[in-house]
Amino acid sequence: MKKLLTLVLCLIMVLCAVLATAEEPVTITIMHYMGNTVKIEAFDAILAKYQETHPNVTFEAQMYSQNDYIAQLPIRIANGDTPDIMMGSPNQYSDIIDAGKIKNLTGHELITKLGLAEGDQKNCQYNGEVYALPLDFKTYGVIYNKAIFEKYGLTEPKTQGEFDALCKVLKDNGVDPFIRNNSNVTYPDIEMRAILWPLLLENGNADAFEKLMNGEAQFTDYPEFAKAFELWGRRLAFNRIDDMSNDTTMARQKIAAGEAAMIYDGTWAFAQIQGFNPEVEYGMFVMPRDDGKENAWCIQLDQLFMVSNESKHEEAVMEFMAYLLSPETAGFWSAQTLSPSVVPGVETEMPEVIMAACKGKESGNIAHEGAFTTWLKSEYLTAWRQITQTFCADETVGVEEAVQLLQDTFDEINASK
Repeated sequence: MKKLLTLVLCLIMVLCAVLATAEEPVTITIMHYMGNTVKIEAFDAILAKYQETHPNVTFEAQMYSQNDYIAQLPIRIANGDTPDIMMGSPNQYSDIIDAGKIKNLTGHELITKLGLAEGDQKNCQYNGEVYALPLDFKTYGVIYNKAIFEKYGLTEPKTQGEFDALCKVLKDNGVDPFIRNNSNVTYPDIEMRAILWPLLLENGNADAFEKLMNGEAQFTDYPEFAKAFELWGRRLAFNRIDDMSNDTTMARQKIAAGEAAMIYDGTWAFAQIQGFNPEVEYGMFVMPRDDGKENAWCIQLDQLFMVSNESKHEEAVMEFMAYLLSPETAGFWSAQTLSPSVVPGVETEMPEVIMAACKGKESGNIAHEGAFTTWLKSEYLTAWRQITQTFCADETVGVEEAVQLLQDTFDEINASK
């Protein structure tokens, strides 16, 4: 009888310990750079919904601009303040991965059940190992006002010559071809990629950025850079006085108000654009090129989340990540943000712009960030963005000058190491 009583008391103690652990308050810190209010509000709604069934969990979600994020994340980690969850493509954060700060997710059920395509898989990897979990993908292209195109009998251009002619028709009729948001250094960067990434990959130069950062190659070794600057310069000839003063929100408000026919932006931006004026109908096409070939869509995974290898609440963190990547939650995210999901089982009706992006990815004619051995990172990425922004701001900086400026700056960075 005493043994039975002792056993019962032990079971009660174990049960109480389990319940106490389950109810123990947990704070999960999240650091991200979701760039517009639509995404922030959707993410906050997901966190709030999760807390309804997990009242012991509190979130500290901190949003930075992407440039500030790139600078601040290594500082926080060096100070012993590593967030539990942080956004980012592993290849851009190799230093903190090498330092053992990020959890290796290779073979984890959360990644394997996504059944990712090869390029998407590589976007989650560093040195062949998985360090990030994806929620959706993004691409960018020319988003255009369909009513303006129809008014002047314009169709989606397939070549650079057709694009130039289209812009001239608009200009001759007093319509600005483009609204630009080039005060944000990210946008000159991504417009340069539109031609650069497809050319580099189809020419077998997937290791170009790695070699440039290592000092093993020169920018002049890759004529793709000069070609991308050249075609970009042709588009910049159709400019507006506010090209360099618009931030992302201002530019999206102006395209929604019909102030221009086109904006170069991404799938991540469309929910905000549409939100400013739901009555406008838009289309989207890939940036044309001048060699007679159909250009590829530049593809990246968008919301990529790395998990701290030093988290004090690893089980709670991974439980939340499972919730985030469930079809129900991913479907809510996709519907609210109009971001095309990579989570199986998500079926959300999407507008024409997003469907164009999805069809572009499905076509296989893509230039995927994951196909490169690495993308630019740290001070190289900062320099790249500053110089591409200078190219579109300063008409005296031509193609050769821009290429040389890039080389000089990368040489200085390498010499300082």
